[in-house]
Amino acid sequence: MGGNSSSGGGGGRRASQSVNQYSQAAKQREEKARQRELAAVKGGRSVVEKEREEFKEQGAKNIRKLVSKFPSPILSIASVPLQKGSRYTRDYFKSEVLGKGAYKGTDVTSFEAMSRPAQESMYKNYITGRTSGKTDAYGRKITSTNKKSGGAIGTSGQVVQAPKPVTSPTTAEVSQSAAAQAQENITLRKRRILSKGRSPTIITGVTGATGSLTLGKPSLLGR
Repeated sequence: MGGNSSSGGGGGRRASQSVNQYSQAAKQREEKARQRELAAVKGGRSVVEKEREEFKEQGAKNIRKLVSKFPSPILSIASVPLQKGSRYTRDYFKSEVLGKGAYKGTDVTSFEAMSRPAQESMYKNYITGRTSGKTDAYGRKITSTNKKSGGAIGTSGQVVQAPKPVTSPTTAEVSQSAAAQAQENITLRKRRILSKGRSPTIITGVTGATGSLTLGKPSLLGR
């Protein structure tokens, strides 16, 4: 019994050491995050805050450069809503896309830990897929044709059966149908005529000639 008690005590110590190691690792991660957040402050903002602002404004900054390079009244007017749209899309990417869909492995914290070029590269891949129509709002590939079933596979993986095309008669089929209809009309007309017997234009009946016919009186020769 003493041996069992000894082994049980050893297992408890090992479990306690594992918990302590996990706690220390967690504390180290928290400390690193805190140090990074409070790292060299410039203009009253931390490095993380500065990088957040840079990511949000990068698209608007690119638009302003384009306008300055190609000055145009129309482009200048359009640049204002374009800059606003760029900020909105970048905020949406960080708050709604990261950690979901095709970006499940990258949450906001992981994204902000990346370098600015790496952030821009990831966002560029996302926005390129969206504008080309190849991916949805969460970076997932949009429908691809399923040749075997004739349908399409959506982002959910379900097969959507494509509607069968409605076939219309060809010109040759319409011509054949019209010819057959004309032939049928001629045949029916002939059958009606034969069923009546004599032609209705003949002015004779069952008793002979009909109508107001008069015979001349016999006369003697010389009278």
